[in-house]
Amino acid sequence: MVPVQPGWTYSPSELPPRRREIHGLVDKYLADAQGRNRKPLRAVTAETRRYILKKFCSDMGIERAGDITAQKINQWLKNLKEEGKSQDTRWTYAERLRNFIKFLTPKYLSSGILDGFELPEPSPLGRKNWVRKEEVAKLIEAASEDPQLKFILFCAFHAGLRRNEISEMRVGWFDLKQKLLHVTNDSNFTSKDRDNRVIPLTDSFHAFATTFLAGRDPGEYVLAPQKTSKGKAKYRFDCSKRVRTHFTSCKVKATMHDARRSFASNRVSDGVSIFKVAAWLGDSVAVAQKSYGHLAPADADINRGV
Repeated sequence: MVPVQPGWTYSPSELPPRRREIHGLVDKYLADAQGRNRKPLRAVTAETRRYILKKFCSDMGIERAGDITAQKINQWLKNLKEEGKSQDTRWTYAERLRNFIKFLTPKYLSSGILDGFELPEPSPLGRKNWVRKEEVAKLIEAASEDPQLKFILFCAFHAGLRRNEISEMRVGWFDLKQKLLHVTNDSNFTSKDRDNRVIPLTDSFHAFATTFLAGRDPGEYVLAPQKTSKGKAKYRFDCSKRVRTHFTSCKVKATMHDARRSFASNRVSDGVSIFKVAAWLGDSVAVAQKSYGHLAPADADINRGV
């Protein structure tokens, strides 16, 4: 087997490229994606894609690029369905795998390798679930005996923070005098949109944070401050299981990301500008409009010019 060396590239004088180890190609693909000039892949996103691609290789016994076939891809997706993976998860896995295979062609795989490949349809409902504001209030109140969980719920439902942002949050992100939350990039953390952003604190979140953060060092992590690195885990601190357990006990059908979606949906449906919501989320206006624009209430401006 030909060993894979850092920076090693294929040249016509070598043995057939299909002899190159698949895991080396995965690493090269992700390194190239992180090193590109336009919208480089974030490290945390690269690790998620690495997991997906290496799971495919492990599950289907892929050792070299030449072992990949459309039949194996379709079988893998069928297996994922039988394992109970959701429609949206299967679509995501398939899309990530398809992009990797496009990277492999035509140098390592034939151009027709994806002939017969069936990309699953994303769920039409998967990105529409949200928790109404009355239910949000009950969820937060039910966490009163667990201040840390209550803080996490405020971050998600009242500020629309992503899971990784909650994990990487520092005490110094909060300007409690001005009632603002600053999502701040640094050498250890890059937000999805790669920009710092400012989110105003709701009155109830501000009141709780004032007590919860009292006397804390601005430079320390808010959650699990003693844990200074994420190790091999996707997140430095992952609250997903804790939140899911709370949702289940409260008989609310939702995911951690549904809480962020609920933050946006509740505000748009109450008449908050889609431009403001997009800025608070760290999303483009186009993305926010597509996801939440349909929730905007009736608008008297429709009668102007009639």
